[in-house]
Amino acid sequence: MGQENTAYFSVDSRLLLQIGEKLVTERAVALAELVKNSYDADATRVIVRMQNIKAKGATIVVEDNGTGMTLGSFKQTWMRIATIDKEQNPISAKYGRQKSGEKGIGRFACRRLSAILELESIAEVEYGKKEALKATFTWAKFEPGTDVDGTPVVFTVEPASPQRPTGTILTLKMTTEPWDARDIRRLRYQLMDLISPLTFDTELDARPETHDPGFNVEFECDDFPTQVEPLDEIFFRNAWAKLSASVDSKGLATYNLQINKGLEGQVVKSFRRDDLFTHLRDVRMEAYIFSYRSGFFSNSEWSLSQTQKIGDERGGIKVYADNFRVFGYGAKGDDWLGTDYDRARSLVMVDKEVAPHIAEGERPGLMLFRNNNVFGHVVFVRVANEALEITVNRERIIATDAFMELRKFARLGIDFATVLYANQVAREQKEQTERKRAQEEALAKEAEEARMKAEEARKRAEAETRKAEEEERRAEEEAQRANLEAARASEARRRTEELRRRAEDERRQAEEEARKTRSNAAWSHFKSAVEREKKLIEAEKLSVEKEIQAVQHTEKMKAWAEGERAAADNEARKADEERREAEEAQRKAEEEMLNRQKERLQKEYLLLRVLASTGTLILIFEHELQALIDDMEEMLNTASAVLEQMPQAQREGFQIVLDSFSNRTDMVKELGEFLGLIMGAQSRIEKRDWVVSPIVDSVFRPFKWYLKESGISYMNTVPNELRTPRMYRSELVSLLHNLMTNAAKAVRGEHKRQIEVTGFIENGTVHIQFLDSGKGLDACRWEAVFEPFESDSEPDIKFGVGTGLGLKIVKDIVRSYGGDVRFCEPPDDWSTCAEIILPEEE
Repeated sequence: MGQENTAYFSVDSRLLLQIGEKLVTERAVALAELVKNSYDADATRVIVRMQNIKAKGATIVVEDNGTGMTLGSFKQTWMRIATIDKEQNPISAKYGRQKSGEKGIGRFACRRLSAILELESIAEVEYGKKEALKATFTWAKFEPGTDVDGTPVVFTVEPASPQRPTGTILTLKMTTEPWDARDIRRLRYQLMDLISPLTFDTELDARPETHDPGFNVEFECDDFPTQVEPLDEIFFRNAWAKLSASVDSKGLATYNLQINKGLEGQVVKSFRRDDLFTHLRDVRMEAYIFSYRSGFFSNSEWSLSQTQKIGDERGGIKVYADNFRVFGYGAKGDDWLGTDYDRARSLVMVDKEVAPHIAEGERPGLMLFRNNNVFGHVVFVRVANEALEITVNRERIIATDAFMELRKFARLGIDFATVLYANQVAREQKEQTERKRAQEEALAKEAEEARMKAEEARKRAEAETRKAEEEERRAEEEAQRANLEAARASEARRRTEELRRRAEDERRQAEEEARKTRSNAAWSHFKSAVEREKKLIEAEKLSVEKEIQAVQHTEKMKAWAEGERAAADNEARKADEERREAEEAQRKAEEEMLNRQKERLQKEYLLLRVLASTGTLILIFEHELQALIDDMEEMLNTASAVLEQMPQAQREGFQIVLDSFSNRTDMVKELGEFLGLIMGAQSRIEKRDWVVSPIVDSVFRPFKWYLKESGISYMNTVPNELRTPRMYRSELVSLLHNLMTNAAKAVRGEHKRQIEVTGFIENGTVHIQFLDSGKGLDACRWEAVFEPFESDSEPDIKFGVGTGLGLKIVKDIVRSYGGDVRFCEPPDDWSTCAEIILPEEE
């Protein structure tokens, strides 16, 4: 039996390379580890300075005002790899902070950033006595193949003045990589978000000397001095809502959504999970949720475009372990909650746990908030969540069941907010539609009332005019009668006066005769003449009075007639003015309706003008697309030839990539062929009676990848013998394509996503039916959707936003052949049925 001996592990200097350069790949993570050390040292302020950083060989300084490092702690912790000091002493001495660093990554992460590290630290070794420690690490000296503990590190220690403040300065010299403006901007964001927003969100301690005053990270870079504006309270006032959620010590999750821009003002909606989380304990989440709608920013200091740009750069749900951020989550481009993925593809509905909050008939998954809509964080306590283990490089959390619960907790909050937002939008749209309809009805009613008032005013004006004319005629007749009476009275007075004069002459003659003859007969004749004269004088007097009365009556009648005429004219003028006012009101009401129609027609005209240029653009695109297809096929052939020459062991991975590229090439070719059906040479061939089934397949084929990716299945059950009447193939393709895209949009976001195209012949007519399992279409809309610019379809990432022209085009084509298109009651298990009806013969 051989002699028993002992052996010991030794550590190769290559380990520092693995820890410092290979393990920590993100430069921001490396700097963050140094900042964490400052936090653990009870610093309240740390400054990161970058000098001449645009090129290699620059300098980075990390300076803090913490407790510093004594010679003992330098040797026992700083110089010891994978020390367990922070496990043995997890709480800092001065402020009682939960220490964040572990495994000694911070100091070796310096090697990721620079070739040389200089350390300078002032620490209090005992009351009133301080020492200054300096050390230099030249990483190149730690050569692979040598033992770590065989490479000396030179340091000095000397007494320091009691007045010198404690703290540590790390100077990283000879940086290994240049930094550009984008790197610095990203670093500013990361340092700004390094500390959990909840870290110092506590009440002041009763003992001010032990209360943690906070931890502030400052950043200085003269090469790129532009500062990053902090997102303050004013910015977050623009949020549609604030989400607050937590998991308690038993695993119960609760969610509260404070909606700030709702229909009912500020309201709070709550939701609590029925089931407890198995692994999560003591987790908090806060998120401000933005809806980028212009109305939400009308009175804000932040514009819609500014806010949306910031959302693109800084939006997302960040994750914090205790006090510090886990950088892999919530950064630009990260989609750890899958919201961007699901929103883009609409592969799933929102979580079934929030389904009871969904308004009837709504599909909130189509409005799922993306990362750029959300500014928030999830903070978990590591002691209470030991199953949430962060990777050694500090960039991710290991994908355990606990992490999946953390993801579900955060995503459930976003889904809950999405449901309530979708409900609000649906209500707003409904109310907007009702308001629009009410406004149109009110305008129509106002125009009709104005028309009726104008008509009544016209009739009244005409009646008053006739009345005035009648009164004027009657007054004129009365005046004429009065004039006639006056003339008669005057004539009677004249005759009486003439008789009286004759009687006077006769009396004078009789008197003269009587005086001359003095005969009794003469005196008798004289007396008779006197009596006759007296009677005629009385008669004359009476006729004068009658004449005066007749003249007065005539004047009175003239005045009355003039008054009646003036009154009638005044009433006529009033009636005419009322008529003009009524006609003006009618004109304004009709003008308002015309303006509304004009606005709508202008929008339609602009859209039609854009559509008018589409044909030429498609022809150009078809030509360029064919050139692209040729290039792709040549690249595919070249890659296949190269693959044949590769060793068998290496082929498999490249073959997968090549197959994917081949599939995409086929998809582009099929899209090109589809364009040919619509706009190319195939659209201009003569009319034929087409077999429907293969053309249905040709319409669906270019979109099969998208339909598969979206979880949409389709069936073509059109009988092989079913033919159309003589028509252009491009027309048939247009009919099928429009109905296919409508059906695809309708089923997005639904649990069941199926489309079927079927057909049959009945009573000499060809029937082609599109069935889908989508949200359905109200029967009251079956006719309206065929009107131009009417659309009920949802926006789609592949098929775009509906113009409202598709079904109008379908109707026009079908009716040009003496057919019809309609929506009708669908068979069982289907939500919608759109049916094309064509005569068997043209």
